[in-house]
Amino acid sequence: MLNFSFFSNPEPLYRYLARLLCVAVYDPRYTGFEQLPEFGAAMLISNHVSYADGLVIAAGCRRPVRFVIDEEIYKLPVLHYLMVCNRAIPIAPTRESVTRALDEIAAGFEAGDLICIFPEGQLTYTGSLGRFKTGIESIIKRSPVPVYPIALIGLWGSIFSRKYIGSFRRYIPRLLSQPVHAICGAPIAPEQVSVNFLQKTVLRLKYQG
Repeated sequence: MLNFSFFSNPEPLYRYLARLLCVAVYDPRYTGFEQLPEFGAAMLISNHVSYADGLVIAAGCRRPVRFVIDEEIYKLPVLHYLMVCNRAIPIAPTRESVTRALDEIAAGFEAGDLICIFPEGQLTYTGSLGRFKTGIESIIKRSPVPVYPIALIGLWGSIFSRKYIGSFRRYIPRLLSQPVHAICGAPIAPEQVSVNFLQKTVLRLKYQG
């Protein structure tokens, strides 16, 4: 008898493909990811280096991760289907979209989801850590869940980053199995959350790697 479980719950396949693609393109190493909770609501935050950041993070987690993602990217053909399967949360710079995204994030935490946010709000143009947006404080104030900081190291300069944007070097094939290190720090209690504290924590993890 044909098994239709994939159509009702495609998330396990999504995570499997994420790991497969991540290992095919990079040589990922994970530190501290074992401390992520197996159950219950929590937020992941990370520096935003490349379009593959979510792939790398998802491949290192033992449970589904929902990502808050730019609405334009969310709607791209093919990728849109994967984002729907992963229950990603689209967001655009409009009041209506932001309100809808914040409501969905709160509902996700209420349901016990693990949600990842990139507080810089955009990919880095320099490889350095950009200024975190203050909206993350409002999210945690509304839904006081633990926050796990993540630092991604080694993705700057890959074809999925903005290092060579506008340059022909962007299209030059690069060596596969590029070493990538993802470091997850200790959980931060909701009452400790502030933009400055979170930013300093992620920066410290970057230097640690």
